[in-house]
Amino acid sequence: MKPIDRTRRAVPDRGPLARILGLAALVPYALVATVAQASTVLIADTTLVSGSETAILSFEAPGPGTVSVQLTNLDWPQALSSLSFMATTANQVLSSWSGASSSSFQVTGSGTYFADVTAVAGGSLDLGAYSLSLTFTPAAAPVPLPSSGALLLGALAAIIGLIRRRRGPLTRAAIPVAPLAAP
Repeated sequence: MKPIDRTRRAVPDRGPLARILGLAALVPYALVATVAQASTVLIADTTLVSGSETAILSFEAPGPGTVSVQLTNLDWPQALSSLSFMATTANQVLSSWSGASSSSFQVTGSGTYFADVTAVAGGSLDLGAYSLSLTFTPAAAPVPLPSSGALLLGALAAIIGLIRRRRGPLTRAAIPVAPLAAP
């Protein structure tokens, strides 16, 4: 009598196409997830001033949030004698100050806003420079834990599958079974 073969059968190789399709199945989880929004740079500008100049820059806020402003009087070739900033909508002043500093203001919704910078150069060359940076941080949004958790579990399953594939199929030797004796 033949011994019973009790070996575990290895899963047949499905090839690289099956692996690619398996990983592609994770793409919808990434697309459905709402991306956690970080700060977005709206304006990053350095301007050379000759005499007295006013620059009006427009920017788009994507939604409600905080706009942080960094206005720096650059000491090149010499410091400006006057520097002021004003943030507005088409009909309202949101924030204004004089001198180089950092500040922030709230925007209540998406739309076009304006940054008005007035600078006066000084010294014998009548030249100066300033740097303006506006950064938008959206109002707090919930973190998409369910979809990112599914994506994490899918990636872990793929990694475990690759590790098992490299180790090869698990097999056990055939276990011989003695024939039953007749009574």
